[in-house]
Amino acid sequence: MYPFVLGLHNILRWLVLLSAVYTLVLLIPGLGGRRVWGRRERVAASSFTGLMYLQLLVGLALYIGVSPYMQGILDNFGAALKNSETRFFAVTHIGGMLLAVLFAHLGNVLCGRRETDQGRYRTATLFFSLSLLCVLALIPWWRPLLRL
Repeated sequence: MYPFVLGLHNILRWLVLLSAVYTLVLLIPGLGGRRVWGRRERVAASSFTGLMYLQLLVGLALYIGVSPYMQGILDNFGAALKNSETRFFAVTHIGGMLLAVLFAHLGNVLCGRRETDQGRYRTATLFFSLSLLCVLALIPWWRPLLRL
């Protein structure tokens, strides 16, 4: 079960990154205030946020349930924090990715509350950019880039 969930988490990583880039490519031209916030922007924003939620759920399944490595870390958390790689996955990665999901969620919710299209573009671009930066900073790039 662990290899399947880890592979799914890896594939979702690339879908999240592609979705984030696509969404920002749609949003950045709207910062000038001359574009209308339409269905395409709403769907892109919701898709990015939904993929972030799905990635979070799969990551939590790895963190709490199916990873034999994480179970050992959680059993002896103090000793695990002394190793930089286990500390990264036990604390830094999960905490930063929770922040990334929070930014994506806020971007999606708050842009819907803005009254002007320019306000929607600014809000969504800001929060989705912050979310993408968190994701890029906290991906374990030293690990295999594609696991199937």
